[in-house]
Amino acid sequence: MDFTWLVDLVSGLGYLGAFLAGFLGSSSLFLAFFPSYLVIPILAKFNNWVVIGILAGLGAGVGQFLHYYIGLGGRRLIPEKYTKSMDKWERRIEKYGLLLIIVFAATPLTPDDVLWIPLGMIRYPKVKALAAAMIGKTILNLAYAYAGAYGIDMILHALSL
Repeated sequence: MDFTWLVDLVSGLGYLGAFLAGFLGSSSLFLAFFPSYLVIPILAKFNNWVVIGILAGLGAGVGQFLHYYIGLGGRRLIPEKYTKSMDKWERRIEKYGLLLIIVFAATPLTPDDVLWIPLGMIRYPKVKALAAAMIGKTILNLAYAYAGAYGIDMILHALSL
């Protein structure tokens, strides 16, 4: 299978493309429709991999944070008797929430959306949530970018490009 078209398309996107790839890869709900895990390594081959990883991480953090607002709006749909139990969870999450968000954001196979909607429902502090998302997604995207910068030739060779 020939993937040259993908490399040609992606390599021209540059740094703005990294931010957009991160954003689009994380902003869809429950199903990633944009493969940032493919785009970021290709961009890192043709650009500074650290900058690509950071910009993709910031974009992904913002994209993931949009799900917080789904939970925030969803709180209004929950009957009053259940909001009291959410208040109990809020106190529990306050202790480990920051670390939990970073870990979920930094690992590619964790269902981030399952975490973000409840965070919005319990009104977890927005700035802390956004900062943690950006930190975690930056760690993940730096790993993607590093793999692309130093391993993309091997991957492309394996794909017969």
